[in-house]
Amino acid sequence: MTTRLRVVPADVDEALFYFQDQQLSQPPAGEPDVVVTLSCTEWPERGFFTSLLRKDNLAKRIEIDRRTDGSWARVVDHAFTGWSEIPSPLPPFRYSDLWMTTAVGPGTCLVMPDGQGLLITGANYVGKTSTSLVLCQRGARLVSDSLAVLDLTTGLFRRHDSPLGFRRGSRRHHLDKITNGVHRETVSPDTGLVLLVPPAEFLGVPNLSEAKVDRIVHLERDASRTEPFTTDSDLAPWFSGADRHKIAQHLPEATTVVPVPEEASPLQIADLLESAL
Repeated sequence: MTTRLRVVPADVDEALFYFQDQQLSQPPAGEPDVVVTLSCTEWPERGFFTSLLRKDNLAKRIEIDRRTDGSWARVVDHAFTGWSEIPSPLPPFRYSDLWMTTAVGPGTCLVMPDGQGLLITGANYVGKTSTSLVLCQRGARLVSDSLAVLDLTTGLFRRHDSPLGFRRGSRRHHLDKITNGVHRETVSPDTGLVLLVPPAEFLGVPNLSEAKVDRIVHLERDASRTEPFTTDSDLAPWFSGADRHKIAQHLPEATTVVPVPEEASPLQIADLLESAL
């Protein structure tokens, strides 16, 4: 999908930070499929992204126009101050043809050293990103962090370059490396300061372009269990306009649940995960 992004000058560097690896470029010839306009209406010069990252509660606006059969229609005009509940406009998963051809969900997708495709799921702050970075140090390659993107036309998970988020212990552990390179700062009400880093900047290699997922591992903090167990794969988190059956046919039927002790380090979680595999 070709998306034209309209922002004020202050937002250009931020847009490049978030989307430079997704073919962000000068406008191509011809009309785009979608036009996204992002603005900080209460303080236009400040910029949409700066206001969002700072959580300053200034009024912001998302406008999305879509071209269908040669004519344009406004499909989103949403004003908000805090975090918005509408789907992210970039990439336009909800407001383009991707809605029927793509399914997205929370999770980290990697290719293990033996070539096995792995999807790591779990609740927020359970350790998905920090564990995946340990696995990358052991020879795995990242496809996407935080958001898994399943192409329903091929059954493959696609590369998505959302920044890596470092918080708490992982932020302290990697602080020097992060602050000496390209990064951004934001604040989580749950975990405090979060440092955002493009994956290629931190890992030294770009994300893989695609992968077939052979296994799903769900990390779960559960003091009552100590051994991994299997359960049916959950389709509920997948965000798509496609039929659930179409999504299910591209996913492993079973998910391996790995109980994670409360004080387990990313290194220990990676060990547990590899043992479960």
